[in-house]
Amino acid sequence: MRLEDVQALLDASFQGVEEGAARMNEPGDSRFDGRQSAVWLEYRWYVEGRGLGEVFVKWKRVDKEACADTQVDVLRIHLLGQSDVLAERARRVLLAGTPSAGRLLELLGGDGVRRETSRAGPTGITLEYWPPPEPRAPVLPTETFQALASVLGDTTATFEERHEAVDRLCRERSPRVVDTLLAALDVGTSLSALRRLSEWGETEALPHLERALASLEPDNASDLWTLLALQRRLQAWSRIARVI
Repeated sequence: MRLEDVQALLDASFQGVEEGAARMNEPGDSRFDGRQSAVWLEYRWYVEGRGLGEVFVKWKRVDKEACADTQVDVLRIHLLGQSDVLAERARRVLLAGTPSAGRLLELLGGDGVRRETSRAGPTGITLEYWPPPEPRAPVLPTETFQALASVLGDTTATFEERHEAVDRLCRERSPRVVDTLLAALDVGTSLSALRRLSEWGETEALPHLERALASLEPDNASDLWTLLALQRRLQAWSRIARVI
């Protein structure tokens, strides 16, 4: 499907549904002209009831003028929280293609996310149902938890050490893990911590994101895109929180 057709499909499928944050269209924002990537990206965030629908579109990094007629490689929708309306609208997008098992299912089928896939020509369409952010067993032993938390509180810890600590802590989704990740952001920016908190809808991370954006080097287009996307996701969660 051409980008123009994908955008029209999304507009029609989610017509009347509120967008919880401003869309991100990479070729439409000159700040990302220098981002080192082989693809262009577009993100959207739809909100309804207790649910969030995050849309991810990817296509080859052609001249901006040629984008509309370029075939989209990936069209993916993440369903977070709970909304039957969003699930039904997302299925409209999925049904624009022919059902397909998809290589993504083979690669990522064991991560707790339920996926449905289809294809529309060269465009792979994936609908992901993310598990609710609830505490999961087993709870980390106290000694393990404290050791991982101490890594995140250590200003001399390396990027790799902090990333691993976040990953291991997040196997337990609990208030103490949320508090630990937020405290870690007082020590220094952690994209992995911000990403997890945004997935869980922890809007208390928004000030940390805004601080990270304010301190970003002007020519760091890659991190700018990532941080803005996380900020928009949390802004969308904030809309849901106000509705609830």
